[in-house]
Amino acid sequence: MRPSRSLILVVAPLVAIALAVSAGSWASGRAADPRPALSQALDALPRDTVVAGFTDWAGIRRSLGLGSASTAAGRAALADDASLRDLTTRSVIGGFVEDMHDAYGWSAADLDWESYGRAPGGAAMVGRFSDGVSIDAVEKRLGRLGYTRSGDVWSLDSANGSSVGPELASTLGNLSFVRDRRLVVAADRAGYVPDVLATIAGTRASALSVRPLADVAQSLVGSDTAVLQGRAFGCRATSFAQADATVQAQARAALSRVGELTSPTFTGRGLTDGPGHQSIRFVAAFGSPAEAAEQLRVRSALTTGPFIGRTGRIEDTLALRDATADGTVTTLRFSVDPDLAAYMSGEGPVLFAACPA
Repeated sequence: MRPSRSLILVVAPLVAIALAVSAGSWASGRAADPRPALSQALDALPRDTVVAGFTDWAGIRRSLGLGSASTAAGRAALADDASLRDLTTRSVIGGFVEDMHDAYGWSAADLDWESYGRAPGGAAMVGRFSDGVSIDAVEKRLGRLGYTRSGDVWSLDSANGSSVGPELASTLGNLSFVRDRRLVVAADRAGYVPDVLATIAGTRASALSVRPLADVAQSLVGSDTAVLQGRAFGCRATSFAQADATVQAQARAALSRVGELTSPTFTGRGLTDGPGHQSIRFVAAFGSPAEAAEQLRVRSALTTGPFIGRTGRIEDTLALRDATADGTVTTLRFSVDPDLAAYMSGEGPVLFAACPA
């Protein structure tokens, strides 16, 4: 794979995500939410979220040609094919499709989208049920599975001999439902559920109120799966600090030829599936448009040649298609072959997406 001759290097104005004016009507359920799925999903996570994952299950089912994936064969194809194409890496439930269907009566096959956020106060998954799911029927199963209800929160009491396995219990141990939005909320502890519910209701600020996160999210709209990381987490994920001396020397040599890296305030990457091909975007928000423009120049120059910290050349798996700076945000968009490499774990050294050593 070689870089396209149509590579574009531009600096353009940022188009911000529409947020607050209509939030009250969306939150109350009086109007359908017209925003992209990624915007809806991130708006359900609390403001202090530092790492967020997103999976567009409806889009993935369409991309894989699975319809509603309502049969056992369809669910199996969703679990297997989506995983092979790196589309479920950011999901916390994508590996339990049939187990969840058997136990809970719903799974990733029954969601429009899923978001998962980690914050200092807790971790939570929010999913939007597809129209065919009955929340009444979902709730009726919970008592039989060993859940008890306190207010709006269903909590799993594993001491009562629950049939739910330990991995699912840790993910879905505390559940709540927002009926007018058709949302399910799962948190790592019961005390964190009200924070997420207040965010969904609009009485607490969401992750999208953080400008750098919102700007990165805008550049990732349309992704089938995405991950967004605050400064420390994004820097750690792409760091060369643990690499051996030879690799670190190679990274320093590459930077000496093109310029210095600076640290983004928020980073993200998003994968879009398509028939026979995929596209991946690496996005970073910086402190000013001037810094973003300079970092676009530096980082674009690092997108070809030996894949420092990995094997082979960058062009073996990633072909740069365009590079843009929109205000304070840079985006590098590549074609990627899912049979050769997977990047949605967000881990592993990537010099063009890294922070200073």
